[in-house]
Amino acid sequence: MSHRYFPRRISQRASALAALLFCGFAAAAPVSQASMPAGYNYRTLDYPGATATIIWGINDFGDLAGQYTASGQPAHAMVYRNGRFDAVNPGDLFGDNFSAAGGPTDLGTLFGAYADDLDVQHGFVLQWGRAQTVDFTGHLNSNVDGINLLGTIAGVYWDSDGIYHGVVRSNGRDTPIDVAGARDTYPLGINATGEIVGYWDITPESVHGFYRSANGLVFSLDEPDAGPGGTVAFAINDVDQVVGYYADASGLFHGYVQTRGQYRNVDVPGSVATFATTINNLGVIAGEYFDTAGKRHGFVATPQH
Repeated sequence: MSHRYFPRRISQRASALAALLFCGFAAAAPVSQASMPAGYNYRTLDYPGATATIIWGINDFGDLAGQYTASGQPAHAMVYRNGRFDAVNPGDLFGDNFSAAGGPTDLGTLFGAYADDLDVQHGFVLQWGRAQTVDFTGHLNSNVDGINLLGTIAGVYWDSDGIYHGVVRSNGRDTPIDVAGARDTYPLGINATGEIVGYWDITPESVHGFYRSANGLVFSLDEPDAGPGGTVAFAINDVDQVVGYYADASGLFHGYVQTRGQYRNVDVPGSVATFATTINNLGVIAGEYFDTAGKRHGFVATPQH
């Protein structure tokens, strides 16, 4: 779900892109109900008292995880279960520094990233009340972007050069993921069979989604209506539905879901930008959207039946 980096850099990138949207397209109308493809019921979720709420993960029970921001404070990891938000800070591991959570898996496992007092970023996995820091050996910053029920981790590391490299950790062994010719390769989601999605770029101004099969074959994913800003693939479920976001030719941001090669927009009614970041095996989508005042809200989109 990053500085989601786990979603810190993704989150910062979304903020910067949205700022450009508000500066360059101040007169752009919010997405209307009439122009939005039918098929989802949308619900807004805001952490109590927060100035921004982002959802990075959802499981098949409808439990959510993400981050919230209170005025003047770094983003902090949170979960939403049984109709209630709770902050996440096992053993005060995160302190008052940045943190963000993805998941939970159907086993209740949370994952994500936190910054230490020197602003070095570490990945983490939190399972059955026990937190484990995850660092990719020999590298400055680490992040866990996904973990499946077999314990396979999709993550990323970066050093002082600021270039992002993907990693798959399985049974204690790390396998690099770098799209050929790319500057950055950033995995963002993994499913039960080890399929991974994310994004790659040559320049940060134009990105492409990617899909990596369980046996390591990599293909680009580009939403057909994407403009120069490109496409990001954020999550993949166990029936191979992919969600993410793209910037259209006018620079407006839309969430999408791709099912068997067919793309459908996921736009929260009344929003000016929507980012779909996660999907469960029932097809329920979650993420964040920007309202007309530029405030960030979490959302859940449930398929209509």
